[in-house]
Amino acid sequence: MADRFQSVNRGAIRRSIGINLGIVKLGAATSTVDSSSLLDTKTLIGPDDEFNGQEVLIYDATGSIGDGESSIVDDFSSATSDATCAPVFTASITTLDKYEMWTRPWRISDINEVINQAINEATGQVYPIKETHTAFTEDDKYLYNELSGFTHLSKVEYVYSKGTYYLLDNCDIVWTAGSANVTVTADSAFEKVGTACVKAVEDGNSGAGAILAYKAISSKDISGCDKVEFWMYSSIALTAGQLQIKLDDTAAIASALEAIDIPAMTAATWYKHSLTLANPHLDTAIISIGIYQVSDVGAFTFYVDEVDAVMSTGKDYKGLPAEYWGIVKGSTPYLQISPTGLSVTGYNTQMRLTGYSLATRLDADATAADIDPAFIISKCCERLLISHAKSQFLDIQDKASLAVYWRAEAEKKLRGMATAFPGTTRSVS
Repeated sequence: MADRFQSVNRGAIRRSIGINLGIVKLGAATSTVDSSSLLDTKTLIGPDDEFNGQEVLIYDATGSIGDGESSIVDDFSSATSDATCAPVFTASITTLDKYEMWTRPWRISDINEVINQAINEATGQVYPIKETHTAFTEDDKYLYNELSGFTHLSKVEYVYSKGTYYLLDNCDIVWTAGSANVTVTADSAFEKVGTACVKAVEDGNSGAGAILAYKAISSKDISGCDKVEFWMYSSIALTAGQLQIKLDDTAAIASALEAIDIPAMTAATWYKHSLTLANPHLDTAIISIGIYQVSDVGAFTFYVDEVDAVMSTGKDYKGLPAEYWGIVKGSTPYLQISPTGLSVTGYNTQMRLTGYSLATRLDADATAADIDPAFIISKCCERLLISHAKSQFLDIQDKASLAVYWRAEAEKKLRGMATAFPGTTRSVS
């Protein structure tokens, strides 16, 4: 289930609009001089002062300039093809740095705004497909806060076969404390899976760079996997990267092969994390796993249960019949699984949710459009031609006829993009 168009980011969309209307010049620096001189002997051809006042933006930079830096041409020398820019860039413009140069009075911010206006126009008719894999069923839990960003939900599926899968530790047996400031026990009253979970109490004195708890395991070759999955709970809120899960082929996670940041966690909430392995090809003999404190979070208690390694692409999903799930609406919408539905999926089972979202505004050049970029380009060309029909800077013959052409192209694309919801689709908001 996928949207049928090539993904294109805002920068590429903007350049296409400029090319269609003849209001942008694209080139690449042919020499490296300094932080104010854009030299391009292949593209910048014209009399002195030809490009004065035009806005320049650097992209696909090969040197030290950051992509997206912009300036204004203050002076142009025909003899050297040197466009002197002010204010200066943060570093020298380097040979092969690509640039956009926009005809006066066009400004990049104006084009970016028109792009978002076009996206807004499609809202209500076009809904990009949205899919998530973050939800896991839990015993006796029927409401799941997993619908952020969805406007509609059309399908709920669950994993019925994990494929390649290794249990690294069921956490029924106590782990080893990595610091004298940590007390570790096996808690048989708070587990998510099995008979117990690991409970670790940090008194706040371990500090940054501390191993909090670890477990020796029998050697596992997980090189055929791409994810490590585990349940975790924290008594305090954690930001992403404050803790890591480590996997190692040496004892006590002393020189970890995998040191994976644990995502942000809300206090007093169980999470099932599914994290990407960084070096699976090296993970041929994992003998220890554990939790590592990157930055000092102070005193807190955390729990860990059932640590697995899996190949995410090898999982097989089945659709949960529509009569077994629904939407509970409110300020926060919830996915509701009926008791019968939970008996079908079982608990500790990954779910795949498929539905629709609002089109994403493009507020950065690297952000890719999630609706057909051909519609955005056509609509922007129409808008710019109409709004600047009498502009002396837009050197295009018969602007009105061209605006009509681009409007027809946009309307044709919009009709073809209109979302047809499957019969099982339910509104989230």
